[in-house]
Amino acid sequence: MSPTWSPDGEQIAFLSNRAEGWDLYTMPATGGDATRLTSGATADNPAWSPDGRWIAVERNHRIEAIPPGGGEPVVLARDAGYPTWSPSGQLAFIRGRDLHVREPDGSERLILPDADQPHWSADGETIVFVRGGIWQVDIGSGKLRQRTRNPADESPCIQFDGDIVFIRNAQLMIIHQYDSMTDISYHPSPAGAPAAHPLEIDTVAYQLHDGGNWDIVTASLEYGNVRKLTRATWTSWNARA
Repeated sequence: MSPTWSPDGEQIAFLSNRAEGWDLYTMPATGGDATRLTSGATADNPAWSPDGRWIAVERNHRIEAIPPGGGEPVVLARDAGYPTWSPSGQLAFIRGRDLHVREPDGSERLILPDADQPHWSADGETIVFVRGGIWQVDIGSGKLRQRTRNPADESPCIQFDGDIVFIRNAQLMIIHQYDSMTDISYHPSPAGAPAAHPLEIDTVAYQLHDGGNWDIVTASLEYGNVRKLTRATWTSWNARA
């Protein structure tokens, strides 16, 4: 579950419990063998850094940065979760119910209270988040804009072109820049947050609940073309090409 793309779109980091517990793995974005990066403490909400050097993940009530090739983690923020990176290397996260930003020099600042599930835009100017609907905040001015008013809306991510993909009642939805909305009803119902491809406007990865199991899939927002990258069973997990 919880896929996140590498900045070149060639790999996907994700979580799996194919071993003892929920750990961080990477695999080719076309499918293939998975590489395990963590063990022990449960991992959650991975996010790949824009320079490709780190995967931020929530573990041990803190955010750790883990090299995608393996190695010792670096602690970025304590008592924090839901990491998301800007193109310039700023890390936004949730502490308590508040949205914070960690600068590359390690300093932190509070952006706003009462926020959840943040995701940074590709231009680094805005963050979308959940607050009884989908909102976005302009990081420079602090100006807020409410995009939806449905409390069922969750897991927003901003596409490369500025559209917001999110989940409403287990269905993928898109808010366009001028507030028109598209219901992606030809997709199978996702079970977890969509992840926007860093270079392709039309492509997302998400967690699919299929026949009692969870898998990672990629798909076209316009055409569907859903492709499973993992195949889960009750007794074994295997990545497949």
